[in-house]
Amino acid sequence: MKDHTIAARTPAAPHAQATPPRGGSARLGHGGVIDPHTYAAPGLLNTDPMHAYLGYLVRRLDNKIYESFIEELGGEDITPSRFTALSIIGHNPGARQVDVARALEVARPAALKVVNHLIALGLVEAHSIPSDKRIGALALTALGHAKLADYEQAVHRHEQRVFRALDPCERGELARLLDKLLAD
Repeated sequence: MKDHTIAARTPAAPHAQATPPRGGSARLGHGGVIDPHTYAAPGLLNTDPMHAYLGYLVRRLDNKIYESFIEELGGEDITPSRFTALSIIGHNPGARQVDVARALEVARPAALKVVNHLIALGLVEAHSIPSDKRIGALALTALGHAKLADYEQAVHRHEQRVFRALDPCERGELARLLDKLLAD
């Protein structure tokens, strides 16, 4: 069985043992297991029980994926949501902000913020629709097309790194299972 221990974020600080107050040592916490006068934070945390929770594992994987993405594309002003929006617009010319919001599963104001950032970067442009001037049809600029191609290669590299422990069949199975969970 794999050992699931994680180094505590705050190392135990060396400190002098305090003298307990008169009348004995006061104990706190569940079952009186913590003596505040001799307390030291654990150096390693046992996370074995958490591995029974898929949500915990998915959240940890999400953090790992995000960190790897930022490491790979950190020099660019691009985040996973910006990349996703750019890809959606690139593969669906004429998509509207509301379409991007639905695809990202975020509120329209959040999508507007992402789209406006991509416009400010010169990657996306909004074209007025004659039938409704309030709606903009989104499209990539020439720079947006070039950057999307670069970003797609970088994202493939980062995913190869994150999922290197899985063979191609296992990656396909993971993608299939994730799609199944997302469709439910």
